[in-house]
Amino acid sequence: MIEVDECKYDSGAYENEWFMTADGLRLNYRVYGQPTHKAPAIIAVPGLTRCVRDLDPMAAELGKRFRVYTLNLRGRDLSDYDPDYRNYKTSVYIDDIYAFWRFTGEERVVLLGSSLGALLAMLMVQDHPDMLAGTVLNDLGATIELVGMARILSYVGRLTDEPDLAIVICTLKQHLGSQFVDLPEAKWERMALAMFGLNKGKWHNRYDDNLGVALLRNKEWPRDLWAAHKQAAYLNLPILSLRGALSDVTSVNTVRLMMQMAPNMRAADIPQRGHCPILDEPQSLEALTGYMNQFENRA
Repeated sequence: MIEVDECKYDSGAYENEWFMTADGLRLNYRVYGQPTHKAPAIIAVPGLTRCVRDLDPMAAELGKRFRVYTLNLRGRDLSDYDPDYRNYKTSVYIDDIYAFWRFTGEERVVLLGSSLGALLAMLMVQDHPDMLAGTVLNDLGATIELVGMARILSYVGRLTDEPDLAIVICTLKQHLGSQFVDLPEAKWERMALAMFGLNKGKWHNRYDDNLGVALLRNKEWPRDLWAAHKQAAYLNLPILSLRGALSDVTSVNTVRLMMQMAPNMRAADIPQRGHCPILDEPQSLEALTGYMNQFENRA
């Protein structure tokens, strides 16, 4: 096995901290940048099987001007794994995020969500609008395309441990190659290191294996994301949609209809990306910076 530094792409531009949930789990989070009176802080939440390592390049860059928190959901990376897989569900994640916001002591924040994180951001508008200055939806909208969800669910909890990172990278390319065109080899390696860590000499996914069990067995009543978006429009909440131009999860038509419903919504398609943009792309950073500037301009 070739020795690989798991932190070789880590920016180091953050403080690594911990937060205790109401039911006694320790959740890991990172803090980037300094507080600013002109713009709200950002709380960023990763996707279903992902962790804050994914968000490090974006958070390090935005942290040069804004305060950014990146939060590992329960069962991901350094956060505690829940002994009861039934708690891996949206209602519990929402409670955790709201409690985390209160823990930070921040005023209203921008909730930036990728994939599952974006779904949670949309639902937070209905459940806890008091915490929100705005939302950023990274490749998820009010209609979720089934073909993309089927692709994702086909490998969640099913990727085998491998002795060499090169094998992990090849596997990722098989599952995600259609979503990331012309991605440099170093970024494939960075993605692999964000998703997998060494465990007993093999590369293992950085999430609780019971997450796959939860997806099969947990029965949650599906919530109407169009109703949630309608509420965001009613509140005139600033929204930014970042959609991978190759996405099989979020369609152009979905974003178009959402913008018609919510005039205070911006959108950017990120070229050569599918589900979901890494957020280190120049187009992503430009859109994010422009979105955050609106708050500074109001101050």
